[in-house]
Amino acid sequence: MRILPEIQCKNQYSALYKDDAIWQPAVRAIAAHHGISGELERLTLGTHVVYGIGEVILKLYCPLWTEFFEMERIALESVDNLPAPMLLAHGKIDGWSYLLQSRVMGVPAQSVWQKLPLRVRRGLVGEIGALLRRLHDLPLPKGLDADWTSFLQARLEGAEEHHSAQEPWSSWLRSRLSAFAEPPFPHVFLHADLTEDHFLLTKREDGSWFVSGIIDFGDARIGHPFYDFVAILADYTLGEPELTYQLLGAYGLESSPEIKEGLLSFCLLHEFGCLQDFLNAHPMEKPVDFRRALWGTVV
Repeated sequence: MRILPEIQCKNQYSALYKDDAIWQPAVRAIAAHHGISGELERLTLGTHVVYGIGEVILKLYCPLWTEFFEMERIALESVDNLPAPMLLAHGKIDGWSYLLQSRVMGVPAQSVWQKLPLRVRRGLVGEIGALLRRLHDLPLPKGLDADWTSFLQARLEGAEEHHSAQEPWSSWLRSRLSAFAEPPFPHVFLHADLTEDHFLLTKREDGSWFVSGIIDFGDARIGHPFYDFVAILADYTLGEPELTYQLLGAYGLESSPEIKEGLLSFCLLHEFGCLQDFLNAHPMEKPVDFRRALWGTVV
């Protein structure tokens, strides 16, 4: 007898997503199978069904998106020596793949970021930059999607429709991307979704904060290193250029005009970033304002 539903479409999944009664029987069955005990804690930041069980995190992957399971499994097997989850086990139940991984301590950065003083955020951005460099310096995992050329071409071709931006932004977008040339950097192991909920922060007993983890590798791929900067720039440093420079310096990038221009263009190519949504949240009149928010100058 099935204990997990057969999902036919994204809308059906979305309608069931928050109903714990749907998922808990399978979660308990998986936990029992692997000898894991503890209270179930539902974690709802993200796409997949996720539960904490003591020091273990269980992620269930809808059969509609098996590729995310494969990418995260491969990535977790490849992030040794980083403050990232350890892969403990994986399997399948009723056609749903799952991963069991260690719980990484900390709270999502988004829950505290705006409350922290600038000097604290400056230090944390430096840690984020250094951690990103450690990730990018890892060997390229075998099995991750490495067809960057096709991915980037699709982003370029679909950018105008994806962003749905009004003038003067649509003309600016068209102009920038028509002249886009990928900066000459070796391709690296990308997390590809480094938003505020995927860096974890922990508060020490003395009241100081540190970056304690990086989680959720379901979108990992091989590609250009600038791609991983986009969410960090948008979520952590925009409007505070000194944080942007701190990030680049900690990573080991020069803040040259070429680097700035390359990063600015990549901000228009990320799979999950919509320019119009961004402008609704951060009102700006013209593209030069966006440049100033990143760099403090128009150069």
